[in-house]
Amino acid sequence: MTYEEERKRLIEQAQEFVSFPPPDYSKMTNEQIRRRTEIMKKSFEEAFDDDLNEDDSL
Repeated sequence: MTYEEERKRLIEQAQEFVSFPPPDYSKMTNEQIRRRTEIMKKSFEEAFDDDLNEDDSL
């Protein structure tokens, strides 16, 4: 996979998460995009993890 193909794939994955304002991907490296996406996924999973959100069942 070329750098450009990987970059396109990483940006598509990153865009699954909406953020305002959206990040300027042109100023980010592939590694920065990858890390940002991993952080967003982990945060989303933790926010909606049923085991961690036992208070929501009240």
